[in-house]
Amino acid sequence: MALEKEESASGNSTVFSIRRARKADMPAIEEMVEVLFPNAKLRNLPYDVFFMAERSGMPIGFCHLRMRDDRCYISGLGVLAHYREHGFGTALMREALSYADRHGARVTYLKVRALNTASKLYLSLGFFEKRMGETLVLVRKKPS
Repeated sequence: MALEKEESASGNSTVFSIRRARKADMPAIEEMVEVLFPNAKLRNLPYDVFFMAERSGMPIGFCHLRMRDDRCYISGLGVLAHYREHGFGTALMREALSYADRHGARVTYLKVRALNTASKLYLSLGFFEKRMGETLVLVRKKPS
């Protein structure tokens, strides 16, 4: 299920959408990973799912999740700097969590650095802290 939303900025109408990424989208996602997480290496396993956010047809963000049995692991979420603080990351996470819920995930896990400002977003979406240190492990149980 893709989310489409009309935006109006300075009188211009642009289309913002979130959809499940296709194989042809992987080079754009890989490029975003390189820009947003220069020390990370993208691993794309057979049971991985990617969602892509686009604005007027241009890729601006992604969410990477990994489904294993009744568990979901959010492996990455990124929005290009210019597009942050406009709800794109929230929309990507909502779409990914909806997908996980529909596909039988009872629990979703997410690792994030304790000082990462996105932690507030994750907590607002129903995650709670499981362990703390340099890395937080956030857990979200499927809503009843």
